[in-house]
Amino acid sequence: MKTTCFLTAVILFLVSSTQVFSADYCQSKESYVNDIPFDTKQIFDSVQYQEAITAAFIPSAESFIEDIPFDTEKIALQYHADSAMQVSYKMPEEKPIDDIPFNTSIIVRKQHEYLTNMKL
Repeated sequence: MKTTCFLTAVILFLVSSTQVFSADYCQSKESYVNDIPFDTKQIFDSVQYQEAITAAFIPSAESFIEDIPFDTEKIALQYHADSAMQVSYKMPEEKPIDDIPFNTSIIVRKQHEYLTNMKL
């Protein structure tokens, strides 16, 4: 325990003595020396200006924005479909076509007579 107290006292003494000596050490203020004989801000601004003028302006591609909440093509197609449904289409009357070369009523009558005679 005595060693710890002794070491703590020595450390505190060293720390306080360095602070005392550093407080006495004073730097004198240096005078301004203009060692850069040009205005760096002006040069930087002119370089930025030249780069801005000579740079190729290529706009970036915009992302798709769905600002119309409906499909105009579907609406136009629906309008045309509805308009077409309103038109009344009348087909011309067709002439009768004799596409059966026999009289079905005669054939049915004969078939009926035949079946009726067979049952007797």
